[in-house]
Amino acid sequence: MSARRGTSALLSILVLLLGFARGASAQSTAEIVIEWNRILQTSLLVPGALPPTIFFTRPYAVLHVAVFDALNSIDYRYREQIVRASVHGEATREVAAAQAAHDVMVNMFPPQAATFDAALAATTSRFSGPAAAEGARVGAAVARAVIETRANDGWNRPNPGFSLPDLPGYWQPVPPANAPAALVHYQDVTPFVVASRLQFLPEAPPALTSTRYATDFNEVKRLGGANSTVRTAEQTQTARLFASVGYSTSVPAVWFNVGRDQARLRGLDGLDTAHLFALIGVTQHDALLTSFSGKFIYGLWRPVTAIREAARDGNAATEPDSTFLALIPTPPYPTYPGNMACVTSATATVLTDQFPTTPPFSVTWTGINQDNVTRTYNSFRQLADEAAASRIYGGIHFYFDHAASIGACGSLGTYIVDNAMRPVG
Repeated sequence: MSARRGTSALLSILVLLLGFARGASAQSTAEIVIEWNRILQTSLLVPGALPPTIFFTRPYAVLHVAVFDALNSIDYRYREQIVRASVHGEATREVAAAQAAHDVMVNMFPPQAATFDAALAATTSRFSGPAAAEGARVGAAVARAVIETRANDGWNRPNPGFSLPDLPGYWQPVPPANAPAALVHYQDVTPFVVASRLQFLPEAPPALTSTRYATDFNEVKRLGGANSTVRTAEQTQTARLFASVGYSTSVPAVWFNVGRDQARLRGLDGLDTAHLFALIGVTQHDALLTSFSGKFIYGLWRPVTAIREAARDGNAATEPDSTFLALIPTPPYPTYPGNMACVTSATATVLTDQFPTTPPFSVTWTGINQDNVTRTYNSFRQLADEAAASRIYGGIHFYFDHAASIGACGSLGTYIVDNAMRPVG
């Protein structure tokens, strides 16, 4: 991208964000919660905001915990996630939410501070007097506590090395990039809710010589190759949508957009919207921690390696293909269990708990130099199942990767609902 085009793109983002802020100027506290989620989604698209292989779960969790704890300090209806700030007299809720969001965003993305300043000003300019000042103080106090609590959570720890012997079943760098293992440090990140990274660790993957392994091996070999002749056009699109190949909408953003639509549909107030978003945020964060931990404990090879080296696996029902490449880029870390299935299964569990019945809903992916794609789902579980299947269509996971995550991470979602930010009384 040329310097001129890059500058133009950043200016467009700034204008978009300011538009969101102006649009919220006459709206409810719930819309301010939603607005800052939009701002975060856009901020993550700025080049260099975060490493490209990150699922972006931490920023969402930090942002929405801060907004929730700020609003909950004023209207105490739930147990706090990190802190309950003291409140002296009346406090303007809109200002408290915007201040908390602004401060943690500046901390996470310092180069974009001017954008966040403008968004904050668009809210605070509507209010004055002691209540507005108290709202700002509460929001700032909560943000400081959240920032301090998560300052040494391990997110930015240097990536340690990870290598395994060149033996059947063991992860190896995958073609075409053959990059070393990334995000090895993530298994040691501090969780928000779960007791430890091993609390919901799935059982070990099936043996290479098993019928289950051969069945799932042949499925991904048939459907997931770059040159597959049996994968349908819809399955190809599914793989690309959930991998953000040609689309700017990330997987976490998909679920927050679903949460946004549910909050509006049901008329949730500001605190209940913040509570919903905070639950989604901490669930996705701790789910990803759980699945990454399993990956580096079990160290199972990716389908591209397994298919190319099937002659070594000891299973008569598998055949090698030395030219196999996956449809979508294979991430540089082991396969089992599946991150996508874990994050989406846990999130679907939380949303189903919050909204046991829901009418059909739509999800839209924003295209990059192509049309947007909108799909309709009848349940949160249907969306999660499609997200998991996308990794098979994309050639980067076995089905048993997802089955393990769906079971373990569904339980993780239930645990978070039962233990995080519970109603008071």
